[in-house]
Amino acid sequence: MERKRSTKWMKIAGIVLIAAAFAGCEATAGSGKQAAGKTTSAAAASETPAGAGPGPAVPAARLDAAVRGQVAEALAQALAEHYVYEDLGLKMAEAIRTRLKEGAYDGTDSPVEFADALQADLREISRDGHLGVRYEPMADAPGPGGPEPKGPAPGPVPRVAEPGGPSPWIAEPPSPEPRVTPGPAVPLPSDAGPMAPGRIEPAPNTSAPLPGEPAPQAPLAPAPRTAGPDAAMLPDVRILDGNIGYMAVNAMPPSETAMQAVAAAFALLDRTDALILDLRGNTGGSPAIVGLIEGYLSEGPSYTTNTVHWRNDDRPERLRTADVGERAYGSQKPVYVLTSQTTFSAAEQLSYDLQAFKRATIVGETTGGGSHTSNIGPVPLGHGFVANIPTGYLVNAVTGTNWEGTGVKPDVAVPAEEAPAAAWSLAARTLADGAPNPAARAWLELFAEAKLSGEPDLEFAALKGEYVPVQGGGPGMPAAVREEDGELRIRMRAGSGVRDAALAHAGGNRYTLEGYPSGFSCVFVRQRDGIRLLVSDAGRMTVLGK
Repeated sequence: MERKRSTKWMKIAGIVLIAAAFAGCEATAGSGKQAAGKTTSAAAASETPAGAGPGPAVPAARLDAAVRGQVAEALAQALAEHYVYEDLGLKMAEAIRTRLKEGAYDGTDSPVEFADALQADLREISRDGHLGVRYEPMADAPGPGGPEPKGPAPGPVPRVAEPGGPSPWIAEPPSPEPRVTPGPAVPLPSDAGPMAPGRIEPAPNTSAPLPGEPAPQAPLAPAPRTAGPDAAMLPDVRILDGNIGYMAVNAMPPSETAMQAVAAAFALLDRTDALILDLRGNTGGSPAIVGLIEGYLSEGPSYTTNTVHWRNDDRPERLRTADVGERAYGSQKPVYVLTSQTTFSAAEQLSYDLQAFKRATIVGETTGGGSHTSNIGPVPLGHGFVANIPTGYLVNAVTGTNWEGTGVKPDVAVPAEEAPAAAWSLAARTLADGAPNPAARAWLELFAEAKLSGEPDLEFAALKGEYVPVQGGGPGMPAAVREEDGELRIRMRAGSGVRDAALAHAGGNRYTLEGYPSGFSCVFVRQRDGIRLLVSDAGRMTVLGK
C-alpha cells in the first residue's frame, strides 16, 4: 500500500512540476545564451545603467595576413593532433596549410568570412557536421593583430564536453551523403540488453560500470519546485485523442532542471497507451538526457547502448540507459519518434538507439547524420576564433556501427510537417488491435482512417445534420451539426445543460470546440453508409453517425 501511495504522489508532483516548467519557459528561454556570455555581460554591467538594453553593435575587426596565418596554423595543428581519425586530421591540416600558401584566403579580411571559408574547406574533405570554425570574440580575448596564439595546450586533454553534444557550427542541415566510414566494429558489450524483453538476456552485471567509469546519474524524482530555464526543452507535453501521449523534446541540456522536466513529463503521460516523441527540431545535447529517456522506455536495470572510442584515450567509454525503476513508461507500449533533416547529434542517437533496439517506429525524414563527439570542448585558435573538433566516434551495441554521414532513416518516410498526423494514425491503428472493448476499438479504427492534417476533404454541406449513437460505438448523446455565418457549430447535451459551440478547424477533418480547452474535439469520417462523427469529450470517446 505504501509503495502505491508513494508512486501516486510522485506522479502528482510530476504534474505540478510540468505546470511550473511551462509557466517559466517563455521568460527564461534565452538564459543558455546569457550563460555563455556571462563574462561579457559582467564586464559591461558597471557601465550600463540598470534596466538598459544592449548597447550598439561593435563592428567586426579586419584581418591581416599575419592573423590569418596564425589562425590557420593553429587550426591545422589542432586537427593533426586531435581529430577523431588521425589520417583524415593530417589530410585536413595539410589542405589548410596548402590553401594558405596558395593565397586562397588573401582577399578575406572579414573574421566571419574567414571562419566560414576555413569551415567550408574542412567540410569538403570530411563532411563532418560536428566539425566547425567560427569567430566568437570574447571580452578577455585579443582581437585581430593581438598576440600570436599558442594553440591547444599539450598533454592530456580534459573532458569538458558531453559526448554527442550539440553542434553550434551548422548553418543548415548537413548533407545525408556518406562522409566518414566509422572505425572497425568491436564485439558487443556483455551488458547490451534489450529495450523490449525477449530478445537478448542481459548479463548479471548489467548495471555495473567499467572500472573507474561513473554510473549513469539516477533520474531525479519529480518534485514541486521552481522550474529552471532548461524546462523549455519540453514546450509541449499533452494527451492526444485516443489516450496517446505527445512530448516535444526540442533540446537536451545537461542540467538537473532538464532531468526533472523529463521525469515530470513521463509522470504526466504514464497512463497513456502510446507515445509520440517529437525530435524534429532537436539538434542535440547531452547523452545523459538520451540515457534517461531510454531508461523510461525500458524495463529492468541499466544496460549499454553505445560505446565511444576516443582518439586521445585508449579506454572506450560506455553510454548506458538510466535505471528509473517503477517510474518507467515500460517496454511494451507503442512509441513513435518524429524526425526531420534538422534532427542531429544526440537527438539522432536517441532515434537510432530506439530503432536499433526495436523499441520505436521512426516517422518523418532522414536525419542530419552526425554521430561524432568531442571530449575537449571548443579549441581556441587565437584572435577570437574557435574550432569544434570531434575526437571520438560511437559504436551501437546492436548494429556495430553508427549513423555518421547517413543519418537515421525513418521506418515510415513522410515530409516532416506530416509526421505528427502520420504517427497519430499509426498509433490509433496499433491500439485498435488490442482495444479492451468494442466501443474503443470502433473509435480507434475509424480515427486511424480519418484525415488529420492539411485541408478538409469533406464540405460543410456533407457534415450538417443530426447524429445519433451507432451500435457498438459507446454510450453518447445525439448531436446536431449546422452551418451558421460561414462556420460549423455543434449542439449536444452536456451534463445538466446543452453545449453549443463553434467548430475550429484543427487539420484535415478534425475540429476542436472554440472556447473549450484541449480534450474536446470532433472528427468526421466518411463511410459507405454515411458520415461518422467521432466525439472526444474529456477523454470519453463516442461514435455517432448520420
